Amino acid sequence: MNFSDYSRRLHPHLSGINNQGHFVGALFHAAGSNFFPERPAYGTDSYQRKLFGGTKPLTQEMKDSFPKPIDTEKLNTFFKMRIGESSLSQIMSNFGIPNEEIKNKDLFILALCSQFQRIVSNAANDVDDVVLFEYIKLLRKSEADFANIFPLYPGDDILLVSELPAQYHVVGFYEAFEHTWEVKNNGTVTWEGRQLECINQAATRIKALNTTIAIPKTKPGDNIRLTVQYNARGFEGEFESIWKMKDHIGRLCFPDESKVLKVVAIVANVNSTQSEV
Repeated sequence: MNFSDYSRRLHPHLSGINNQGHFVGALFHAAGSNFFPERPAYGTDSYQRKLFGGTKPLTQEMKDSFPKPIDTEKLNTFFKMRIGESSLSQIMSNFGIPNEEIKNKDLFILALCSQFQRIVSNAANDVDDVVLFEYIKLLRKSEADFANIFPLYPGDDILLVSELPAQYHVVGFYEAFEHTWEVKNNGTVTWEGRQLECINQAATRIKALNTTIAIPKTKPGDNIRLTVQYNARGFEGEFESIWKMKDHIGRLCFPDESKVLKVVAIVANVNSTQSEV
């Protein structure tokens, strides 16, 4: 990737940037260089526009005008102000981020800064395209930090409206029973191609007859009812069945543990208890 490649993937989708010459000047300044005017007057920006188009190279003198390292904090702020939520997906796609990948604006901007650092600090005009690599690395590194906070899809949310029964089940050995949740799509993302999955089926003594429940297409604000059937099996005690929502390729939609749906059952040997009375 060279300076022109980098610029052309960004400029059409940034807000408040009038033309190519303005973009180059603003980008230079954001990264700490005063080599060009930040907002050149029309007709005085021919070299900047040639840099943008690739007919002129980024010279060593220009590269040396940047601090070492570049002003990442200021460049980060520049991108945050210029990249809107509506244009984020397109810009990420321009840099090779798959559409189905998680969209994290802050981490993507860090990857953009890392790429620009390579462009202006390398003697060669063409450098490795590292945006995708850096973004995935940052995303995976941060998953543990974000695991208990953010939904997979920004704006997504689920609300448990009611459940039947409202409390735990009390059942006998091998008794069949069912549990129903009423949940609301409490966010701004339509649920489509999703399912609930029992994540502790192997560990719990109560057995769901189906470990997955298909979720119908649900628009924001809509409520749906989901029912699961169980067999209590022949073990006494209190047992818990835990369900989480996953998307069409099996990714967890709500890592926040407060968003899980649970079924709790107290299983007793009813016949044995009656015989002791």
